[in-house]
Amino acid sequence: MVHKSTRNIQATNMLFSSWALIFLVLGVIMDDWVELKSETKKNTKSHSPWTYTTIWPEDELKVIRIMMILVLSLSFFHNLFLGLEFTYMIPQTKYILFIDIFISFFTGILLLCALLMYHLKLRQGQFMYYSSYKITWIIPMAYLNVSFLFTSGVLSFLQYKKSMNSCACLNIIHDSLRESQDIQHSGSSIQVISLPERTAMPRSIVRVQSMHSREDSPNKSQIQKRRVTWAL
Repeated sequence: MVHKSTRNIQATNMLFSSWALIFLVLGVIMDDWVELKSETKKNTKSHSPWTYTTIWPEDELKVIRIMMILVLSLSFFHNLFLGLEFTYMIPQTKYILFIDIFISFFTGILLLCALLMYHLKLRQGQFMYYSSYKITWIIPMAYLNVSFLFTSGVLSFLQYKKSMNSCACLNIIHDSLRESQDIQHSGSSIQVISLPERTAMPRSIVRVQSMHSREDSPNKSQIQKRRVTWAL
């Protein structure tokens, strides 16, 4: 069940990150993020952070363009990481999952900052380079990308927690199995019982026995002599 829920989280995470990447690519292709209107209200020009126009000085949008390039690159690498993890091409360690969490949240924050800066530049350029502007559906889609990236970060965090909990459960099971094996080994081991030491024989008894042995030795020699004489 834990493995199945983890796979479901990975699949949902890949879905959100893939949609975010697709919308970012569409934002690069489409150049009508806003419609800039002049004072006559007859000439309208489309504009986006990716395009160069003669109406707007491009140095003011250089930082925004760099941020959008970083967002697109990080989103691509994040989606690639998730795909490699889903296909088991790279191990799902806690460090890899932490990198996923960091990339998703950092990319979402960076995209949000770029969009807010673009709105600020649009307001600053109004009545200076154009009379008014109209936001198209691209910018709301870009804000939807921010929510997709944050959702991907939350899903990566849930996957990280599940992997840590599963590792903790496996460690507990391993420790319990080791303890049970130790108990079995200790129960089946042979108990060595120490026998009492031999009591030393008293010296008086030893001396008596030695005296008797000395007295008996001449009798034995006399008997042997008698046997020799009878034999002769």
